[in-house]
Amino acid sequence: MRILFLSNLYPPNVVGGYERLCHEVASDFAARGHEITVLTSAHGGKVAEYPGQRVLRTLELLTGSEIYIPFPGTAEDRAAVNARNLERLRAVLDEVRPDVVFAWNLFFLDASILDALEASPYRTVVMLTDNWLLVMRNPAFVADFFREIVHGPGRFVPPPPPPAWRAMAGRAKRRLQRLAGITPRGQLQAVFGARFMRDFYAAGGTYFRSHRVIHNGVRQSPRTGPAPDRAATVRPGHLRLLFAGRLVDLKGADTAVEALSLLNPSELGVERITLTIVGDGQDHAYLERFRALLAASPRAADMVMEPVVPEAELPALFDRHDIYLFPSLYEPFSLTLIHALACGIPTIASDIGGNPEIVEDGRSGLLFRKGDPASLAETIARLARDPALRQRLALGGQEVSRQFTFERMTEAMERFLKTAE
Repeated sequence: MRILFLSNLYPPNVVGGYERLCHEVASDFAARGHEITVLTSAHGGKVAEYPGQRVLRTLELLTGSEIYIPFPGTAEDRAAVNARNLERLRAVLDEVRPDVVFAWNLFFLDASILDALEASPYRTVVMLTDNWLLVMRNPAFVADFFREIVHGPGRFVPPPPPPAWRAMAGRAKRRLQRLAGITPRGQLQAVFGARFMRDFYAAGGTYFRSHRVIHNGVRQSPRTGPAPDRAATVRPGHLRLLFAGRLVDLKGADTAVEALSLLNPSELGVERITLTIVGDGQDHAYLERFRALLAASPRAADMVMEPVVPEAELPALFDRHDIYLFPSLYEPFSLTLIHALACGIPTIASDIGGNPEIVEDGRSGLLFRKGDPASLAETIARLARDPALRQRLALGGQEVSRQFTFERMTEAMERFLKTAE
């Protein structure tokens, strides 16, 4: 197949897992013999070429010099950027003539990009493991969701699925169109990285010609050494907690900091409890607030910040700690969470988004109430006091993680891209 990958960022210019996963999938598809072209931006300034891929870094993002800085231009400037992006997209489509356009994260691009794809004769599949498309199509719903549910006390209730006859009627209509030589247009197809994302888009009133839920996956290498005994702590008398993720407000690192202050080592049978915070600092505004929170904490001496580690070093990082904390306020489907379970570290995650699709409460990890430091502290205490539970969750996490392999994910994606439906 000739596949055009479309993404706002592409390695070596990255913010998080979305663009890294896009690159890994494109690389895998190239290794399978598909003809891969990538259309992306030059934002970040770094350049690299990858085997079997032609990477075109010609798009312009509607952001400032750094990804979290707003676009500084006028409405006229914005319109000019959009016009140039549309011209570049159409030129690439005319040149490549792809069998399918595989659109990934398009944040910081205008909705006119999607309109142009729907108006083109080329089949487009959108990869949705975040809310970027719904921000374009129904921004009011997304704003309400974040205000009432992510940052508020509300709970997300998935809408009922549409009646089966509607999907059957749509498929019959498209078959008749193909028999008549008519190319169905104006309807995107979707790959959802989690059931939560499917339900989230349905709640926002955005539907697709067809879709598949294909859980994100990671490469899982066999362990090279013995696994830690999770019935004991890595260091005797010392409970070592770990947060690893982007340092932005949605990742909830501040919840972990506040939970630490509620834990009494003597009550948990240890001499000391510490928290290691591993994350990037690209969101400078949040990082400044977060550092102030650390400094003001009565447990400041028990916390340390460390820089992001490469994926290959994650197993060693997890092995040095006793409990992994994943306190996100909003989380479609986390790759780092899968890595943690695969490495066998007892894990506690917030009960939102795609987390319960990875962490089965009581089997592969424990869940706590999102944004609630007291709930997190209670869950940490429960795990700290129960060595048998830690060991059971470590083994259960490794078992569940095998459902989320990179190979399973890319094979399912390839099958979907090859289908005519």
